[in-house]
Formats: sequence, C-alpha cells, structure tokens
Amino acid sequence: MIKPVQIDAYYPIPEGWGMCNPCELMMAQANVSQAPQERGLDEYPAELIEEFRRFSATIYALAERYHDQVLIKVWDPHSLQGMMKSIRHAVRRYPTFIINGQVKLTGWDTATLDQQVQSAVESRVSAL
Repeated sequence: MIKPVQIDAYYPIPEGWGMCNPCELMMAQANVSQAPQERGLDEYPAELIEEFRRFSATIYALAERYHDQVLIKVWDPHSLQGMMKSIRHAVRRYPTFIINGQVKLTGWDTATLDQQVQSAVESRVSAL
C-alpha cells in the first residue's frame, strides 16, 4: 500500500458552543438547529468567519481532488498539540500548510499549494 502524502494545515479554528455528542447527533438528525461547527460563529467578526470558510473550502477541495492519496491533519494553534506543532515548525502566520514535513507554504495561494501537493503525489507514485 502506498503511503499518502501528509498535509498539516495550521489555522486558528473559531470555537462554537455545543451540546454533548448524543444531543448534537439528535439535533442534527432532527434538523432542529445549526450544525455544530456553525453554531456560535455569528458572534465572530464577518471577516474572520469568511476566512474560516475559505480555509474549510480549501481543505475540502484538497480532500475531494486527491481522495486517499493525501492525509490532511488540521492543527488549531489554540490547542496544546497545535501550539506545540506550531512552535516546532515555526508557524507564525495562518493559514500554513506543511507537505510531508518538508514543504512549508503560508497564505492563500491555493494554486501553489495544489501544485506542491500534486508534485508530492507524483513523486510518491514514481518512487515505486
């Protein structure tokens, strides 16, 4: 089995307030309230919400394009693990993407990000 290209994505995730997991599941199935990740976002400035949605769209686009060829891990620098990894990789601005622990890209240049991921996927396949 070919090991997927790992993409570590660093971005401060806005916190929404939710309920316990069983209650969240029940509410989602009943279509009674907003999705857990959307709840509480209206309390943030519009620019921050738009940026978060842009980050989410970038992650979903990568996952949709490359499927099981990539493993995407999202690191929130507010969490202890995310903070430690941010320090280790000298991440100071967001979003930052690190491909296979080697190529570091910061900012919204999705064309360059896609190009670097494509290159990593191709080199992984050609190494076989």
